[in-house]
Amino acid sequence: MSNGAVRRQNDETALQRQIEVGNRNYNPGNWVPFAWDDPKFGAQAKGEVAVIRSKGTGGSLQAGLWRTGIGIAGCEADGSCHVDYSAPLGDETIVILEGSVTVTIAATGKKYRLEAGSMISHPKDVVLSWDIDPPFLKKFWVIWDSPNPGTRETDVLVGNISDNPDAWEAYKWVEPDHGPQTCGELFALRSTGSTGTLKCGLWRTGVGIAGCKPDGSSTIPYTAPLGDETMLLLEGQVHMVNEETGEEYHFKAGDIVALPSGLKVTWTSKAPFVKKFWIITNEKVS
Repeated sequence: MSNGAVRRQNDETALQRQIEVGNRNYNPGNWVPFAWDDPKFGAQAKGEVAVIRSKGTGGSLQAGLWRTGIGIAGCEADGSCHVDYSAPLGDETIVILEGSVTVTIAATGKKYRLEAGSMISHPKDVVLSWDIDPPFLKKFWVIWDSPNPGTRETDVLVGNISDNPDAWEAYKWVEPDHGPQTCGELFALRSTGSTGTLKCGLWRTGVGIAGCKPDGSSTIPYTAPLGDETMLLLEGQVHMVNEETGEEYHFKAGDIVALPSGLKVTWTSKAPFVKKFWIITNEKVS
Protein backbone atom coordinates (compact mmCIF):
# COMPACT_ATOMS: atom_id res chain seq x y z
CA MET A 1 0.00 0.00 0.00
CA SER A 2 1.36 3.43 -0.96
CA ASN A 3 2.04 6.18 1.59
CA GLY A 4 -0.82 8.19 0.12
CA ALA A 5 -3.22 5.26 0.51
CA VAL A 6 -2.09 4.74 4.12
CA ARG A 7 -2.68 8.42 4.89
CA ARG A 8 -6.16 8.29 3.35
CA GLN A 9 -6.97 5.17 5.35
CA ASN A 10 -5.72 6.81 8.55
CA ASP A 11 -7.75 9.95 7.81
CA GLU A 12 -10.83 7.82 7.19
CA THR A 13 -10.36 5.96 10.48
CA ALA A 14 -9.84 9.23 12.37
CA LEU A 15 -13.06 10.65 10.90
CA GLN A 16 -15.00 7.54 11.85
CA ARG A 17 -13.83 7.91 15.47
CA GLN A 18 -14.78 11.56 15.83
CA ILE A 19 -17.56 12.72 18.11
CA GLU A 20 -19.70 15.00 15.98
CA VAL A 21 -22.02 17.49 17.69
CA GLY A 22 -24.65 20.04 16.75
CA ASN A 23 -27.89 21.56 18.00
CA ARG A 24 -31.51 21.67 16.90
CA ASN A 25 -31.01 25.42 16.35
CA TYR A 26 -27.91 24.91 14.18
CA ASN A 27 -28.14 27.48 11.38
CA PRO A 28 -25.11 27.34 9.09
CA GLY A 29 -24.57 29.74 6.24
CA ASN A 30 -24.51 26.89 3.74
CA TRP A 31 -27.88 25.14 3.89
CA VAL A 32 -28.00 22.99 0.75
CA PRO A 33 -31.09 22.06 -1.32
CA PHE A 34 -32.03 18.44 -0.66
CA ALA A 35 -31.82 16.85 -4.11
CA TRP A 36 -32.15 13.14 -4.82
CA ASP A 37 -33.15 10.68 -7.53
CA ASP A 38 -36.22 8.80 -6.42
CA PRO A 39 -36.80 5.52 -8.29
CA LYS A 40 -40.56 6.11 -8.09
CA PHE A 41 -40.69 9.84 -8.86
CA GLY A 42 -37.48 10.77 -10.65
CA ALA A 43 -35.20 13.71 -9.85
CA GLN A 44 -36.41 15.70 -6.84
CA ALA A 45 -35.33 18.85 -4.98
CA LYS A 46 -37.38 19.69 -1.89
CA GLY A 47 -36.35 21.67 1.16
CA GLU A 48 -32.78 22.18 2.31
CA VAL A 49 -30.43 20.29 4.62
CA ALA A 50 -27.59 20.87 7.04
CA VAL A 51 -25.50 17.78 7.85
CA ILE A 52 -24.32 17.28 11.43
CA ARG A 53 -23.26 13.62 11.38
CA SER A 54 -21.22 12.89 8.27
CA LYS A 55 -20.27 9.25 8.76
CA GLY A 56 -20.55 6.07 10.81
CA THR A 57 -18.20 3.17 11.46
CA GLY A 58 -20.13 0.96 9.06
CA GLY A 59 -22.85 1.16 6.43
CA SER A 60 -24.06 4.56 5.22
CA LEU A 61 -24.99 6.90 8.08
CA GLN A 62 -25.73 10.62 8.10
CA ALA A 63 -27.79 12.92 10.31
CA GLY A 64 -28.73 16.56 10.43
CA LEU A 65 -31.54 19.05 9.96
CA TRP A 66 -33.99 19.60 7.09
CA ARG A 67 -36.37 22.49 6.62
CA THR A 68 -39.00 23.88 4.29
CA GLY A 69 -40.38 27.39 4.07
CA ILE A 70 -40.83 30.52 1.97
CA GLY A 71 -38.14 30.84 -0.69
CA ILE A 72 -36.76 27.33 -0.13
CA ALA A 73 -36.31 24.80 -2.97
CA GLY A 74 -39.51 23.02 -3.99
CA CYS A 75 -41.78 25.04 -1.68
CA GLU A 76 -44.85 27.11 -2.55
CA ALA A 77 -45.03 30.87 -2.11
CA ASP A 78 -46.62 30.44 1.34
CA GLY A 79 -43.91 27.99 2.46
CA SER A 80 -46.05 24.86 2.16
CA CYS A 81 -44.53 21.87 0.40
CA HIS A 82 -45.66 18.58 -1.11
CA VAL A 83 -43.07 15.79 -1.17
CA ASP A 84 -43.44 12.32 -2.71
CA TYR A 85 -40.79 10.11 -1.17
CA SER A 86 -39.79 6.45 -1.05
CA ALA A 87 -36.74 6.75 1.24
CA PRO A 88 -34.40 5.36 -1.45
CA LEU A 89 -31.27 6.34 0.50
CA GLY A 90 -32.18 4.14 3.47
CA ASP A 91 -34.34 4.03 6.58
CA GLU A 92 -35.04 7.58 7.75
CA THR A 93 -35.80 8.30 11.39
CA ILE A 94 -37.11 11.74 12.29
CA VAL A 95 -38.15 14.06 15.10
CA ILE A 96 -40.32 16.99 14.02
CA LEU A 97 -38.86 20.12 15.61
CA GLU A 98 -41.15 22.84 14.21
CA GLY A 99 -44.26 22.94 12.06
CA SER A 100 -46.80 20.30 11.09
CA VAL A 101 -47.40 17.82 8.26
CA THR A 102 -49.78 15.12 7.09
CA VAL A 103 -48.03 11.93 5.95
CA THR A 104 -49.95 9.54 3.68
CA ILE A 105 -48.89 5.95 2.92
CA ALA A 106 -49.34 5.41 -0.83
CA ALA A 107 -50.21 1.70 -0.69
CA THR A 108 -52.95 1.98 1.95
CA GLY A 109 -54.01 5.63 2.10
CA LYS A 110 -53.34 5.60 5.84
CA LYS A 111 -52.64 9.10 7.18
CA TYR A 112 -50.54 10.33 10.09
CA ARG A 113 -50.72 13.83 11.51
CA LEU A 114 -47.31 14.95 12.77
CA GLU A 115 -46.46 18.05 14.78
CA ALA A 116 -43.52 19.33 16.81
CA GLY A 117 -42.43 16.47 19.08
CA SER A 118 -43.59 13.69 16.76
CA MET A 119 -41.17 10.82 16.08
CA ILE A 120 -41.43 8.82 12.85
CA SER A 121 -39.25 6.06 11.44
CA HIS A 122 -39.72 5.62 7.68
CA PRO A 123 -38.53 2.24 6.33
CA LYS A 124 -36.56 2.21 3.10
CA ASP A 125 -38.67 1.90 -0.08
CA VAL A 126 -42.02 2.57 1.63
CA VAL A 127 -43.71 5.08 -0.69
CA LEU A 128 -45.48 8.00 0.98
CA SER A 129 -46.21 11.70 0.62
CA TRP A 130 -45.64 14.66 2.91
CA ASP A 131 -48.12 17.56 2.78
CA ILE A 132 -46.37 20.21 4.84
CA ASP A 133 -48.38 23.10 6.25
CA PRO A 134 -47.26 26.71 5.78
CA PRO A 135 -45.26 28.63 6.73
CA PHE A 136 -42.40 26.21 7.60
CA LEU A 137 -41.28 22.84 8.91
CA LYS A 138 -38.01 21.71 10.48
CA LYS A 139 -36.94 18.20 11.39
CA PHE A 140 -34.01 16.27 12.84
CA TRP A 141 -33.23 13.29 10.61
CA VAL A 142 -31.02 10.22 10.54
CA ILE A 143 -30.65 8.24 7.29
CA TRP A 144 -29.22 4.74 7.56
CA ASP A 145 -28.42 1.98 5.06
CA SER A 146 -26.41 -1.24 5.18
CA PRO A 147 -25.39 -3.73 2.48
CA ASN A 148 -26.93 -6.50 4.62
CA PRO A 149 -30.69 -7.12 4.22
CA GLY A 150 -32.74 -6.77 7.41
CA THR A 151 -36.48 -6.75 8.11
CA ARG A 152 -38.73 -5.16 5.50
CA GLU A 153 -41.66 -3.06 6.73
CA THR A 154 -44.72 -1.74 4.89
CA ASP A 155 -45.66 1.13 7.19
CA VAL A 156 -44.03 3.86 9.24
CA LEU A 157 -43.61 3.76 13.02
CA VAL A 158 -44.83 6.83 14.90
CA GLY A 159 -44.58 8.14 18.46
CA ASN A 160 -43.96 11.33 20.40
CA ILE A 161 -41.05 12.53 22.53
CA SER A 162 -43.55 13.02 25.39
CA ASP A 163 -44.73 9.40 25.27
CA ASN A 164 -44.76 7.73 28.69
CA PRO A 165 -45.67 4.10 28.08
CA ASP A 166 -45.95 1.38 30.70
CA ALA A 167 -43.24 -0.53 28.83
CA TRP A 168 -40.17 1.39 30.05
CA GLU A 169 -37.47 -1.17 30.86
CA ALA A 170 -34.03 -0.98 32.47
CA TYR A 171 -31.28 -0.45 29.90
CA LYS A 172 -28.79 -3.31 30.25
CA TRP A 173 -25.72 -3.92 28.12
CA VAL A 174 -22.18 -5.29 28.33
CA GLU A 175 -19.14 -3.01 28.20
CA PRO A 176 -16.05 -4.83 26.83
CA ASP A 177 -13.75 -3.52 29.62
CA HIS A 178 -16.30 -3.25 32.42
CA GLY A 179 -18.71 -6.12 32.04
CA PRO A 180 -22.51 -5.98 32.51
CA GLN A 181 -24.00 -2.51 33.01
CA THR A 182 -27.43 -1.19 33.95
CA CYS A 183 -28.30 2.49 33.70
CA GLY A 184 -31.49 4.34 32.96
CA GLU A 185 -34.57 2.99 31.26
CA LEU A 186 -35.77 2.98 27.68
CA PHE A 187 -38.49 2.04 25.33
CA ALA A 188 -38.04 1.29 21.64
CA LEU A 189 -40.07 2.87 18.87
CA ARG A 190 -38.40 0.52 16.39
CA SER A 191 -36.21 -2.56 16.89
CA THR A 192 -35.30 -3.68 13.35
CA GLY A 193 -33.91 -2.05 10.24
CA SER A 194 -34.73 -2.61 6.59
CA THR A 195 -30.98 -3.23 6.28
CA GLY A 196 -28.49 -4.06 9.01
CA THR A 197 -29.60 -3.17 12.52
CA LEU A 198 -31.62 -0.09 13.45
CA LYS A 199 -33.05 0.58 16.90
CA CYS A 200 -34.54 3.86 18.12
CA GLY A 201 -36.60 5.24 20.95
CA LEU A 202 -36.38 7.18 24.20
CA TRP A 203 -33.98 6.79 27.19
CA ARG A 204 -34.08 8.55 30.52
CA THR A 205 -32.35 8.75 33.89
CA GLY A 206 -33.70 10.18 37.12
CA VAL A 207 -34.69 9.59 40.72
CA GLY A 208 -35.67 5.97 41.35
CA ILE A 209 -34.54 4.76 37.92
CA ALA A 210 -32.16 1.80 37.53
CA GLY A 211 -28.47 2.65 37.91
CA CYS A 212 -29.09 6.20 39.14
CA LYS A 213 -28.02 7.81 42.40
CA PRO A 214 -30.61 9.10 44.91
CA ASP A 215 -30.45 12.56 43.31
CA GLY A 216 -31.16 11.09 39.85
CA SER A 217 -27.65 11.51 38.44
CA SER A 218 -25.58 8.68 36.96
CA THR A 219 -22.07 8.13 35.58
CA ILE A 220 -21.18 5.27 33.24
CA PRO A 221 -18.38 4.07 31.00
CA TYR A 222 -19.73 3.75 27.48
CA THR A 223 -18.45 2.57 24.11
CA ALA A 224 -21.74 2.31 22.19
CA PRO A 225 -21.06 -1.42 21.77
CA LEU A 226 -24.36 -2.14 20.00
CA GLY A 227 -23.54 0.24 17.14
CA ASP A 228 -23.07 3.87 16.21
CA GLU A 229 -25.39 6.02 18.31
CA THR A 230 -26.97 9.30 17.21
CA MET A 231 -29.00 11.19 19.79
CA LEU A 232 -31.04 14.31 20.38
CA LEU A 233 -31.01 15.45 24.00
CA LEU A 234 -34.57 16.33 25.02
CA GLU A 235 -34.29 17.24 28.70
CA GLY A 236 -31.56 17.84 31.27
CA GLN A 237 -27.80 18.23 31.06
CA VAL A 238 -24.92 15.83 30.36
CA HIS A 239 -21.15 15.94 30.90
CA MET A 240 -19.16 13.63 28.63
CA VAL A 241 -15.43 12.89 28.43
CA ASN A 242 -13.68 11.35 25.42
CA GLU A 243 -11.33 9.00 27.27
CA GLU A 244 -9.08 8.63 24.22
CA THR A 245 -8.35 12.36 23.89
CA GLY A 246 -9.39 13.87 27.23
CA GLU A 247 -11.76 16.26 25.47
CA GLU A 248 -14.80 17.25 27.56
CA TYR A 249 -18.29 18.11 26.39
CA HIS A 250 -21.21 19.77 28.14
CA PHE A 251 -24.59 19.05 26.57
CA LYS A 252 -28.05 20.43 27.24
CA ALA A 253 -31.54 19.92 25.84
CA GLY A 254 -31.52 20.53 22.08
CA ASP A 255 -28.01 19.25 21.48
CA ILE A 256 -27.31 16.53 18.90
CA VAL A 257 -24.54 14.03 19.63
CA ALA A 258 -23.03 11.42 17.28
CA LEU A 259 -20.99 8.68 18.95
CA PRO A 260 -18.99 6.14 16.94
CA SER A 261 -19.19 2.57 18.17
CA GLY A 262 -16.07 1.51 20.06
CA LEU A 263 -14.98 4.96 21.23
CA LYS A 264 -14.47 5.07 25.01
CA VAL A 265 -16.34 7.86 26.78
CA THR A 266 -17.56 8.57 30.28
CA TRP A 267 -21.15 9.78 30.30
CA THR A 268 -22.58 11.64 33.29
CA SER A 269 -26.29 12.42 33.39
CA LYS A 270 -26.69 15.33 35.78
CA ALA A 271 -29.39 15.49 38.46
CA PRO A 272 -32.32 15.45 38.59
CA PHE A 273 -33.06 13.87 35.19
CA VAL A 274 -32.01 13.43 31.56
CA LYS A 275 -34.04 12.29 28.56
CA LYS A 276 -32.89 11.66 25.01
CA PHE A 277 -34.10 10.35 21.66
CA TRP A 278 -31.61 7.78 20.37
CA ILE A 279 -30.90 5.85 17.19
CA ILE A 280 -28.45 2.90 17.20
CA THR A 281 -27.27 1.52 13.85
CA ASN A 282 -24.99 -1.37 12.96
CA GLU A 283 -24.00 -2.74 9.56
CA LYS A 284 -24.54 -6.28 10.87
CA VAL A 285 -28.01 -7.72 11.46
CA SER A 286 -28.67 -8.51 15.11
